[in-house]
This record gives sequence, C-alpha cells and structure tokens, in this order.
Amino acid sequence: MGKQHGKSRFCQAFKPDGGGKCGARPVAGSSYCFFHDPEKSAEREAAQRAGGLRNKLAVLPSTAPDAPLLDARDVVRLLAETINQVRRGEVDPKVANAVGYLGGLLMKALHETEIEKRLAALEAAVKQQPVTPEFILEEDEEHSAEVGKNGNN
Repeated sequence: MGKQHGKSRFCQAFKPDGGGKCGARPVAGSSYCFFHDPEKSAEREAAQRAGGLRNKLAVLPSTAPDAPLLDARDVVRLLAETINQVRRGEVDPKVANAVGYLGGLLMKALHETEIEKRLAALEAAVKQQPVTPEFILEEDEEHSAEVGKNGNN
C-alpha cells in the first residue's frame, strides 16, 4: 500500500533538519518531489527566477518628482495617475492600495482644514458684530410685557 508500481507515494528526500522524509508527493516517474528531484534542478531554478521577477514590486524610481498634494484636485490627480499605472503594470497593486488609503486620509485632513478655516472666519465675523445693550434691553422688556399679559411669572 505504501508503494505504487515500484515507486513510493511520498518523496524520498530527507529534511535537512533531520526531521524525517519530505512527505510531498513525487513527480511522475520519480521518487522525489519537484523540490528534491535532482533531474528537475534546471526547471526549479527557472521557476524560482520567474517567481522572483513576478513578485518584484513595481515602484516609481527614487528620482520621480513628488506629486503636489495641496488640495483635493491634486489628490484626485494622483489617484487617477496611480490607477493608470496599475493598469499598465508600472505600480504594484499593493502600493496603489496604500496610495489610495493615504489619499483618503489626506482628503479627510484637507476637508477638516477647510472646515477649520471657515469656522475661524465665521468666529472672526461674529466678534466684529457689536452687541448693543439696547438690543438686550428691548428683548427683556418684550418678554416682561408678554409675561404680564398672560399672567405668568
């Protein structure tokens, strides 16, 4: 049951740490898995190179100029550019995801800054409005007259 047609059902290579046999399924016509088969070393190296190239992050060169990020239009421009770079394979989607997230945070910060500016302008305008004692006095007299008419205190 442990062997089929004279071949083992599991790779015959031993783990380098002395932990026993590999245990992976062997490739067809061999007693070894793809990773331990001596006849597959050239294929294995080619696969490792291809995997390394495929997993290399596509990032902008360090000489790329910084994007201006002073207002919402700048952020939208950066996001649009990043989307197109992902579509062309120039930037890794993980990097673009980070740009998108950070762009969202920046948009929120820009919005908060705009609200703070508007609030400060309103507060300054209110401070410039004089509060006259006559206005306060007139309100009190009107209120007292209404209370007197209704008989309420």
